[in-house]
Amino acid sequence: QFIVLIFVILLGQGVAAFYLITQVYYPGLIEEPPEEEGQVKERERPIFEIEQPRLVDLDEMVMNPPDDSGIRFLMAKVTVEVDTDEALAVLEDPLAETQLHDLVFGLLASTSFRRLDEAEDRQRIKVRIKDEINGSPLLKDLGEVTTVYFKRFVLQ
Repeated sequence: QFIVLIFVILLGQGVAAFYLITQVYYPGLIEEPPEEEGQVKERERPIFEIEQPRLVDLDEMVMNPPDDSGIRFLMAKVTVEVDTDEALAVLEDPLAETQLHDLVFGLLASTSFRRLDEAEDRQRIKVRIKDEINGSPLLKDLGEVTTVYFKRFVLQ
């Protein structure tokens, strides 16, 4: 008798909990909301479009930066980011890309080893590369270089 009474009480609590959850707290949990034909359900979260960066990869450069204490070695791979599609198209031209490579190579090769050694020095070199490219006639007022990245920078 006692077990039957406990079973009836637990069954009643289960039915009451089901009713409260489905009808009071979360109505529509079991039933699908009616969709109108031809209407696409919109997403609730906003979708942000992220603009693809306009990057120009330069070939790997190997050079010997000047140093008083011996022969040094620098291997660098540089990527340049520009702000407009027109500037990207100009720099992707083979002649302009070669001129850009030569400009960056000359700048890195003429910089002494001591000015390439520290992380702060590399940041200054990036700014100098950016300023040199923006000051050159390569981009022809079609845009400018916004950022310079070192994909690889090995200095020995």
